[in-house]
Amino acid sequence: MTNKIYEEYAVLDAQIKALISQKNGLKVQILEELIVNKEKTRETSVGKFTLASLKTWTYTAKVTNLEEDYKALKASEESTGTATFEEKPSLRFIQSKL
Repeated sequence: MTNKIYEEYAVLDAQIKALISQKNGLKVQILEELIVNKEKTRETSVGKFTLASLKTWTYTAKVTNLEEDYKALKASEESTGTATFEEKPSLRFIQSKL
């Protein structure tokens, strides 16, 4: 197999990253415009854009401590072999520095 498939993958990966970055920039601009104009929704020829609220939770020390205990217990089972795992093939790609 030639390097063509690898080169194509790398080009697509770079394009996807660039598009995601561009999309995120547009998202910020759209959110700012909706907020400034005090709009909840904007209907356009390409679809409907809606200002949504997402909840971010902050937990008490009790819950945070329980979560830390849970993570420690998981790590302990992993290190002692009590927990089991399954390995699946995966592809990892690191872009060359140009």
